Amino acid sequence: MSQNLFKSLTLAMGALLTAVMGFAQSIHFNYTDGTNNSYNLQDVQKITFDADVMNMHLLGGSIYSWNVSSIGYYEYDESSVNIEEWLHQANAWDVAVYPNPTSTKLNVQFNLPKEDKILIGLYDVQGKLVLEKSLGNSAAGEHKEMLDLTDLPNGTYVSRITGQHYSITKKVFKQ
Repeated sequence: MSQNLFKSLTLAMGALLTAVMGFAQSIHFNYTDGTNNSYNLQDVQKITFDADVMNMHLLGGSIYSWNVSSIGYYEYDESSVNIEEWLHQANAWDVAVYPNPTSTKLNVQFNLPKEDKILIGLYDVQGKLVLEKSLGNSAAGEHKEMLDLTDLPNGTYVSRITGQHYSITKKVFKQ
């Protein structure tokens, strides 16, 4: 792989991951064999390179790997929402997780500004999904869900409440 292509991909992937929370929504890969794939950047934990192989690590624990020479080109979509509007929308969710720390039960309370398809996930410190609760389409307004953490080992976790366009995370401690 040429040094310029590697450097370009490394810089672009770093910028993309940095931009996930503010603007970028998805990345599209078009391969030299004519196929293509798209990935939602909210699901990407990190991207690493091992010589000519690019590894995309997803939050659920999956890793997709391919030789960078097989990438014809890539692009990413930017949201049309500016950062101030995005922060206002995210803050409107008013997410609370309690009690925190907890030993058995965790309450997740949030406000939806508009109807949305909601998924609550709990991730360990390695980014592995350890607990998931799908709420499906949820109406606008206040919501409160309870997660049973009894079977999880003590430690630090990240709760992630995800809608179709927004994702809010909160750190959770289990004792």
